[in-house]
Amino acid sequence: MGNEAGGHRGMFLAKTIESQVGTFALVPQVADAVKVPIIAAGGIGDARGVVAALALGASAVQIGTAYMLSPEAKTSAIHRAALKQATDADTALTNLFTGRPARGIVNRLMREIGPMSTFAPAFPTAGGALAPLRAKTEPTGSGDFINLWSGQAGRLATEDSAEAITRRIAAQALERLT
Repeated sequence: MGNEAGGHRGMFLAKTIESQVGTFALVPQVADAVKVPIIAAGGIGDARGVVAALALGASAVQIGTAYMLSPEAKTSAIHRAALKQATDADTALTNLFTGRPARGIVNRLMREIGPMSTFAPAFPTAGGALAPLRAKTEPTGSGDFINLWSGQAGRLATEDSAEAITRRIAAQALERLT
């Protein structure tokens, strides 16, 4: 998983996030190092990303944020509103919500304390530490103290059904590959 991916990092053994590589730099390195299928993830939200990942040696892709506005997603109304407004520059890696690095849309908590902070409680206690703030603000429609996970390709998300998104990406990728 590349650095652009939303949510938690696929690296719980490392203590720092500075060493995490972007998807399109990582995929060819992994492809050269292993002889098993590679699934690329991070910053892929449309056919162009799929084709690029395949060209770099991936066997498949995993797409996340592009589906978060679909009717099938269990994304909250607050999170949906944030996704619709955010740009790729509006995300950051943070440890404030869980104690482990994860990419999300920058909100008040991340602006005022972090986004990466030594004040964040360690995993798995960080979420509980924020529960009272979330309980007060979330019912008012505020996303100030909740995790708003999102990758950097969030602007590619649509409100189409998951089936429509999948069919569109697959058809456009096949068109580009043939």
